[in-house]
Amino acid sequence: MLDMHCHIIPETDDGAKDMNITLKMGKKASQLGYDCILATSHYIIPNNQLENKEYLERIRKVNKEFEKNDINVTVYPGNEIFFTNDILGLITSKKVCTLANSRYVLIELPLYTRVVPFNVFEEFNKLQDAGYVPVLAHPERYDFVTESISNIYQLIESGVLMQVNIASITGKYGSNAKRNVIRMLKYNMVHFLGTDAHSVSVYSDYKRAMKKIKANIKSEEIYNNIMYGNPSMLLKDLPIPIIYPDM
Repeated sequence: MLDMHCHIIPETDDGAKDMNITLKMGKKASQLGYDCILATSHYIIPNNQLENKEYLERIRKVNKEFEKNDINVTVYPGNEIFFTNDILGLITSKKVCTLANSRYVLIELPLYTRVVPFNVFEEFNKLQDAGYVPVLAHPERYDFVTESISNIYQLIESGVLMQVNIASITGKYGSNAKRNVIRMLKYNMVHFLGTDAHSVSVYSDYKRAMKKIKANIKSEEIYNNIMYGNPSMLLKDLPIPIIYPDM
């Protein structure tokens, strides 16, 4: 099982503060059934950014420590890229990592805008023309989704995939995010799940959250696609067929 969104690399962003916390996160993730984690440390311009070579070395060290401590989880490279006008340039210059070195790219938009930023479709089209697939991080948290769920429909229709945070359904990110994720699940607007873990505490209510998520998905087939099928395709860098929302 794959965690699509996790801030597990120590001393890199606002996630794990040190290797001890990273080990606790890895152990708990393993106990919950995860054997693969995408490291999605923030990449935000103009903040000082970690050089890609050093970032990959930190991921290598985490995998080495997991092996040493009998934690059966493999960590793959990735970034949560805050939206900018030249995401493609960041990829081609190897300043950021795609998800597990695949065609899939995790992108975060501003949380508090009531409309989809005007240049999002243009930038996403540039990525797609170059062979990449945008994956939108935690769309349920964006004000423009609260304003109108049809904004998600338009993004999916344009080829963007959606990753929601598991804890959103329990209210961790507020009532709007909770309501949005339930609607997205019911309308078949979710392609991936992620913990968005920054520490071990996010796992405390995991089982209850997953039970609520499954209850709001229309069929076992869709559930299996979200949990296993789509993540497997990502790791193999294969195209994921988009099933359009059922609204």
